[in-house]
Amino acid sequence: MIELSNNQVIAVCYYKDGSSKRHQVNDDFSNRRMVIADFLKAVQALAYLLLKFPKHPFGISAFAVVNVSEELADGLTMIEIKAIREAIWAASTQAKRRVVSTTVSYQGQLISQ
Repeated sequence: MIELSNNQVIAVCYYKDGSSKRHQVNDDFSNRRMVIADFLKAVQALAYLLLKFPKHPFGISAFAVVNVSEELADGLTMIEIKAIREAIWAASTQAKRRVVSTTVSYQGQLISQ
């Protein structure tokens, strides 16, 4: 589970045994109108965050659920949804983690699978 808000990315990884790990990264990639205003900085922050979690020894794929918790003036546009999905893909490639599916939600409401 990845939460995007104003210049902040928080990730929680849930394990089968019921435990979880939480990490947070702050970087200057947002502004008041867009959750990803600087794509490259967002990818760097996400990749750094993904590297904080251990790589699965068998190379099992992961699923990413991204929730945009920041209230945006115009809501979440289709361009921003695409930018979020592309940023997750680019960050996972950069961090050498395999993400096979990304689901995007805005303030808890499912937007895109």
